[in-house]
Amino acid sequence: MAKAFRKSNAAALVIATIISSQASAAETTATDTMVVTASGFQQRIQDSAASISVVTREQIENKAYTDITDALKDVPGVVVTGGGSHSDISIRGMSAKYTLILVDGKRVDTRGTRPNSDGSGIEQGWLPPLAAIERIEVVRGPMSSLYGSDAMGGVINVITRKVGKEWHGTVRAEATLQEDSNSGDIYQTNAYASGPLIDGLLGLKVSGLLSHRSEDKIIDGYNEQRLRNGAATFTLTPDDKNEFDFDIGHYVQDRNTTAGRSVALNGKSRDVQYDRNNYAITHHGYYDFGNSTSYVQRDETRNPSREMKSVDNIFNSQTSFLFDSHTLILGGQYRYEELYDEGNQLASAKDLTKLTRGSWALFAEDEWQMTNDFALTGGIRMDQDENYGTHWTPRLYGVWHLSEQWTLKGGVSGGYRSPDLRQATDNWGQITGGKGDPAIIVGNSSLKPERSISEEIGVLWDNQEGINAGVTLFNTDFKDKITEVRRCTDTTGKASGQCMINGNSYKFISDRTNVDKAMIRGVEATFGWDISKDWSLTSNYTFTQSEQKVVSSPASH
Repeated sequence: MAKAFRKSNAAALVIATIISSQASAAETTATDTMVVTASGFQQRIQDSAASISVVTREQIENKAYTDITDALKDVPGVVVTGGGSHSDISIRGMSAKYTLILVDGKRVDTRGTRPNSDGSGIEQGWLPPLAAIERIEVVRGPMSSLYGSDAMGGVINVITRKVGKEWHGTVRAEATLQEDSNSGDIYQTNAYASGPLIDGLLGLKVSGLLSHRSEDKIIDGYNEQRLRNGAATFTLTPDDKNEFDFDIGHYVQDRNTTAGRSVALNGKSRDVQYDRNNYAITHHGYYDFGNSTSYVQRDETRNPSREMKSVDNIFNSQTSFLFDSHTLILGGQYRYEELYDEGNQLASAKDLTKLTRGSWALFAEDEWQMTNDFALTGGIRMDQDENYGTHWTPRLYGVWHLSEQWTLKGGVSGGYRSPDLRQATDNWGQITGGKGDPAIIVGNSSLKPERSISEEIGVLWDNQEGINAGVTLFNTDFKDKITEVRRCTDTTGKASGQCMINGNSYKFISDRTNVDKAMIRGVEATFGWDISKDWSLTSNYTFTQSEQKVVSSPASH
């Protein structure tokens, strides 16, 4: 068994000068900014037990953001990779699949309908239009103790606007005309409206998005992208202690590639469509002892061009209990995943077209206000997976307000991510490569969930007069990180018969396997200055270094 280390360094520096008549109100470090994602209950951002940033409603209105991905470009620790219709989000050097995306606290995960769970930018295409968003909370670092699998790198929680007591609405239309005529122009319209249907009892909010990016006339350029999204929420408030939300949404994405435009003339044109239906019922309870939130959600996503469909069913419930010096969160979750895919390329298992998995979890978290200036948060989550058994995920985090201007915070958090359904199936072969002769990646039922332990410590300074700064150091150690190992590579670069499975030839054959170890460490630095009422300056810098120990011998089959 040969082993090697791969290292990579990445750095990002963002400096933005913004003219805005409401710049001071829009700063994410304002002391009145409230967040919910870091601890599961509402608290001031400076008290939150995590590294967290907020893109506020004021910022969304005052800046020329085109979509959520664009709004996240200035967030510390966040790097937007790619561009055009292929933008994706990386947090602290970890790829997009390690970032859990939520809308109003509910999971958005449709990667199962894409081969190898790839497809940059598609997840963001399901998110609400900017007109419907109240704020975006971004937690950097693992949050698996609260949210389970996939929250290893961080969490993006898109929080939509509440139903208004009076009818109001917003329509926003914009166009981006490229200087280079070979690059595709962008046209987009999004709308939002909300108001009462029955005063004091029933309200409605609706949102919609139409977006079109033309295909580039550049080889290996961006493909054509069309988005057509619509969503509605009915809110029933029978009394001041109970609130029910009934959500329904329909979303369609088209990705089209034309030979002679974004691919070579002798290449292959492709028309790919994804569509998603989302249904959810949510109950919010507001009681003397605390609050509760419970929801049931069904997410259906199809990829008709590849004969794929995924269904994600989730029931989640959590309750907060308020005591003199403690805030306790108790909760549970049940999840059942279904994947229908006609794309299994192993001839010996062509009839294997449906994969399923069930799991349930219990979690608890307590914030202990030990003194007026110091709070300690501890949490634990137990996940029970029908394939991987029991997994425990802990978290311990402290926040110390040294003075009115200085805050020290840091902690240790566990993270984990379960293998995708295809990855963990022995008799599953997924074609990859996209161009030329085919290659194949074979699943492995012996895969273990990816696990991580992360540490961070940061110091924040705010002079309470418009200037703030912060530095955070972080380190993440992976165990059992899932990667691909080549079982066979055709030396001709084509499928010439050197690499065979069941009589079929491939240019390479890869197996899924767990590597021994991987590491990511880095530093984040931020600076903000409200120069005047109309001018502000913000900047951030992120440096990451990664190292992976690669096991070069394939898993046995």
